Amino acid sequence: MLFSFTLGTAVPIQFHMFHSTVPAAGCWSSFTWLKNGWISPIDFSDEGILNNLTQANLRNVWASRRMVDGEDHLYLVHFQRTAAVGPPITVIVKKFGNVDGMVDSHVKSRWKVERIMLALLQHENIIKILHVIEREEAVMLVYEYAVNGSLHYWLHRREGNHRALSWPERMGIAIGVAQGLCHMHHGCSTPVVHHNITCNNILLDQDLNPKICSFGVGQLNAGLNQPLPIVDLHVGDFGYTAPDYALLGTLTEKVDTYSFGVVLLELVTGRVANGDDCMLAIWARNNCNQLMASKQELFKEVVDMAIPHQAWYMKEISTVFKLGVACTVVEPEQRPSMLTVLKKLRRARGLLSGILT
Repeated sequence: MLFSFTLGTAVPIQFHMFHSTVPAAGCWSSFTWLKNGWISPIDFSDEGILNNLTQANLRNVWASRRMVDGEDHLYLVHFQRTAAVGPPITVIVKKFGNVDGMVDSHVKSRWKVERIMLALLQHENIIKILHVIEREEAVMLVYEYAVNGSLHYWLHRREGNHRALSWPERMGIAIGVAQGLCHMHHGCSTPVVHHNITCNNILLDQDLNPKICSFGVGQLNAGLNQPLPIVDLHVGDFGYTAPDYALLGTLTEKVDTYSFGVVLLELVTGRVANGDDCMLAIWARNNCNQLMASKQELFKEVVDMAIPHQAWYMKEISTVFKLGVACTVVEPEQRPSMLTVLKKLRRARGLLSGILT
């Protein structure tokens, strides 16, 4: 049997259902489809998960533009494997619902779209769905848990003994997110536009490898540079929103490039995307030339002081800052593709190794 749906532009997507496999063409991954979803090797206990969906476990784990009271909620859940062998497992559970607490056609559409999109986008830098639970009153997607939380926490809300991210760690995070976006835009037969890239929606695993999450407003596209129809305009985090999207309602993959550019600027400066005085992207564009003049003496003053041994990496840091500015230019056609961005980041990381060898 085939399941088919259309998302974004008129792009039909088909999947074989019930004990068949998804063809490994393009960026599709081959794994078994069962009636309750794609199952990982983890031995899940549905009841163990359901029993832990309490108010105490309700979390704002990542930022969703559709996170409203009475609809979708995120839970941090610890549960024991069915066989009760090994330590408890920690996962994130997204419970889909609506104000009436019923699983209607709107709820079914939302969770199927997100599940299938993430199945299409299997990548080491994109959050993974591990399990699906279907009940009459709700549907739940079970995600892997990135134990180190969000990039926003590490850059802007560190507490207690949490250390600052080193520059090599920040560079690794930038390259990992770029790899995930490059896969979405260029590695799939059907490109995907995330259009909700923020530091809150970049999670870090135990090795500080980034995982892009929050695909609730992601859309499939017929091709690059092809505007997508916007039924419901979500501005999202203001400091990350491309002007062509916020003002004109134009949605292409270049909105992801813009948002990623803001993330690069945050990694360099430690400033928030939307500060009290000015949006970070606007400030960086207006001051880039001045900051880069006179042997970059002014630029050194705006680099995040929390970065250990920042003087060792200043050439690399300035290159990433200029790339962030290039990604956040006003005209979308002048922003680089994520392929180009990834290549420049990898080349920039080589600047230091070239100096040391």
